[in-house]
Amino acid sequence: MAMKRKLVGRAWEKRDAREIVAADIRFPDADRSAKDVDVFEDFAGLNPPLDILEVACGIGRYSVEFAKRGYRVVAIDTDQRFLDQAERDARDANVAVEFRSQLAAELTEKGHFDFVLAHWHVIGFMTSEEIKKHFLAIQTALRPGCSFLYVFQGPRIVPSRKGETVPPVRHWTETDGKFILTERLVQDGIPDEYSIVIDTEAGEIIEYREQKGALGYTDVLNHLKSAGFTLVKGYKDFAKNPATPEEFAIFVCQK
Repeated sequence: MAMKRKLVGRAWEKRDAREIVAADIRFPDADRSAKDVDVFEDFAGLNPPLDILEVACGIGRYSVEFAKRGYRVVAIDTDQRFLDQAERDARDANVAVEFRSQLAAELTEKGHFDFVLAHWHVIGFMTSEEIKKHFLAIQTALRPGCSFLYVFQGPRIVPSRKGETVPPVRHWTETDGKFILTERLVQDGIPDEYSIVIDTEAGEIIEYREQKGALGYTDVLNHLKSAGFTLVKGYKDFAKNPATPEEFAIFVCQK
């Protein structure tokens, strides 16, 4: 019998696409996460107790670590499997974290959080209007004078890479009876990704093209400034070397 075939276009707003992306994400272990939180605390000058929001928390690796240190933590994501694991890890660590299945644009808090973190967070799946709502809701949820730490995941528009092409790199993975072929390449300096998922139990083949929008340094700055942050600074790294259009990753936004 022939297998059913379907194509999934845009990414994170569709469950099928989220599952493909989620299956390919690898999170750091507890030791690495603790070291990362050390860096966040030093970089942002954090000391408990504070009210912290983590956007796109994944399996809650940072949220649980923050809670262990005495912070009050709310963590949101749209992938329920990640949230289920995060809740299990929080119980195992005997800490309280409020995990929510929620988009940042759906936040209802106003002037509540002392610090917001979005680490390796992708906004390229969103339209410009969605990005505007996303960052505006985060800005609204912050207390005046407090900060949002945004670590940009990409894909980046880097002027010196324009015209660059990198041949496809392919690899297979298998999970829960699903075989996933992923192909990554660079076209005109912009990363692209394509996946085929073969679900033998469901008798289905899913073709998925990522279609993320690439952003340059100025693009990200403008999105953040238009959300109403009073001060936005860009850095190359956590050593606070100033960002440039060629190298940028970290944005500190103050309300």
